[in-house]
Amino acid sequence: MELVAREANVAKATLYSYFKNKDELYLAVCARMARILRSSVEQALMKPDAPLDERLAEAVVAKHRPVFTLGARLAHAAELFSYSHSMACEIFANLDIEMLEMLRAEISKDPELAPTAVQLARALYFGSAALVNKSETTAQMESELGAFARAHIAAPGLSLARNSPPPSPI
Repeated sequence: MELVAREANVAKATLYSYFKNKDELYLAVCARMARILRSSVEQALMKPDAPLDERLAEAVVAKHRPVFTLGARLAHAAELFSYSHSMACEIFANLDIEMLEMLRAEISKDPELAPTAVQLARALYFGSAALVNKSETTAQMESELGAFARAHIAAPGLSLARNSPPPSPI
């Protein structure tokens, strides 16, 4: 709390007037982070002129970009994020549900993707985490997540594949 007060340029007593302890402060930060992540995904999906594959790719990137950037800047990021799982698990579990529903709803607008919207949303949402963990830079993370999302949407028999000629028989 002392470090936070110093960084915020306020007295520790002022900080304690808003938060009882560091756990309460931490939960407030996690709740704010969840709102920011949700808003980022929502904005990516609401681009009316962008095709579905681009909106979904940007939504997947938007979900991971702030946390990846924060993790790259913080010396104790792993400790912070593991702490979030124990203390703020409800906040982030609810965020997962909300984001999955946003992805599913957007995918469902495509008649050819609608039957598999739930599975596709889950694959994009949860499958992208491994790529983030293996990325070394923000640019690499964004490039790989974008390709990952577009590949899932363009898989044979799905939305973008309908614009391609059928494969030639062997």
